[in-house]
Amino acid sequence: MPAITDVEFRRFSANHHNASRNWVLVKLNTDNPKIYGLGDASAMENDDLVIGMVKAMVAKHLVGKDPLDSEVHWTNLYQDFQARGGRIASTALSGLDIAMWDLKGKILEQPVWRLLGGAHRQKIRVYANGWYTNPGTPEQNAEEAKVVVDMGYTALKFDPFGQHNYYKLSLKEAELAEKRVAAVRNAVGPYIDILVEAHAKFDVMNAIQIGHRLEQYKPLFYEEPVSQERVAELIEVRNKVNIPIATGERLYTKFPFAEIVDRHAVDVLQPDIANAGGITELKKIAVIAEAKHITMAPHNVCSPVGAMAEMHLDASIINFEIQEYHAEFYTEHYFKVLNGFTRQEEGYVELSDASGLGLELNEEEIANHPPLSKVTSAGGTVRGI
Repeated sequence: MPAITDVEFRRFSANHHNASRNWVLVKLNTDNPKIYGLGDASAMENDDLVIGMVKAMVAKHLVGKDPLDSEVHWTNLYQDFQARGGRIASTALSGLDIAMWDLKGKILEQPVWRLLGGAHRQKIRVYANGWYTNPGTPEQNAEEAKVVVDMGYTALKFDPFGQHNYYKLSLKEAELAEKRVAAVRNAVGPYIDILVEAHAKFDVMNAIQIGHRLEQYKPLFYEEPVSQERVAELIEVRNKVNIPIATGERLYTKFPFAEIVDRHAVDVLQPDIANAGGITELKKIAVIAEAKHITMAPHNVCSPVGAMAEMHLDASIINFEIQEYHAEFYTEHYFKVLNGFTRQEEGYVELSDASGLGLELNEEEIANHPPLSKVTSAGGTVRGI
């Protein structure tokens, strides 16, 4: 059985409409030079800290070990570090966990989705993100939405609230946000799902008022209307707004999700596989949520490795809702840095039977797109409060 020997990293960047991003890939090597596992340890910032922690974890806990024992390794890695549960430590752990699952699949010559218990579905429904101008005019967002539907998508997400508006929208800003949603709904028709992203900007009162404005447009869900740390605030919004509530992209490991599920504070959970603990932990979060009939819609600003890991997970869980998918809105090389990454067709990504995650490094393409010195994201910026 191949044993883990060391770890390497690959880093690359890409851009889309509202963001420029760097990614950190983990390459977990074994004493068989033909067999390695790929993981995603992308924190979206502080990459050097994550890389340093991954190196320390591998040296202390994984060198010489059997990658098939990934559950044991996950526990040892989590329990050992004082920083456990924070974004940096959890991202490092996530990258290694994903790489071990990829390794297991390659060693056993099975796709990860089969190792997770089999596929409830071979085609994963995805929604488009990264397609819109923020802030854009209602007319502009409507035209952009039509292009997305023409590409085959049956669902799309956007933040209609613009920038510089944390805690509170003025009446004028709220009206403009509603006009954007109305224009997009009118453009795409009644049978395309619209998902509304709020980036945890608002206090409870404003989140409820805005939610009431949005109800008539029938969003699939209202994402992060308030901070994910305050479960009581999520409950208050959920009780007073007739739209499913979603949260979770900035929560790490199963423990905060357990409280949200226990109190039924939301309808949809959105852990990110590259930050919340990897495949092992997201599978557990899904099981916890299943007991309350809460669904999973994993957050995804991942590299192709993280995105594919999420879709293998999606196939294996009964309470899957929908998968975030930025891929076609990044610069084209996003599809070239790893061989085997799949495009959506008619709003779905079909999984293959390839071993592991089904991905291989394209070293030349990665080298052509080195990390950016500065990354950006137009998800909203803080105004003085």
